[in-house]
Amino acid sequence: MNKVFPQGHHGKAAAGTKAVPGGAGDVPHSLPSFLVAHCGDPASWIYSDQKCDGTNNCGDCSDELSPVTVCAPCGPGWWHCSSTVFKYCDCIPRSLCRDRVQHCSDWSDEYACPGP
Repeated sequence: MNKVFPQGHHGKAAAGTKAVPGGAGDVPHSLPSFLVAHCGDPASWIYSDQKCDGTNNCGDCSDELSPVTVCAPCGPGWWHCSSTVFKYCDCIPRSLCRDRVQHCSDWSDEYACPGP
């Protein structure tokens, strides 16, 4: 995950503090607004290119799900299900299908997903 440092006094990074995309912290005001996206929790943010990438970057899936973000359905390399893996939201990579490990709450990744 990318890390940025919040601005301290005189434009220098505040000692010992970090703002991490997807975590609480100051939004970097030095970045153009189109590069930053807010999560469901307004104190949390990610880089805009992390929206709709299939990964739960915000921690609450708001970067992958409505109402914060409207993403296209799962792409061809993904399987749609309610994920048991915190890293994913409503889609898991097909590479996780039929690997004898439950990644979907309904086990569809093991019994219905055609695999990669």
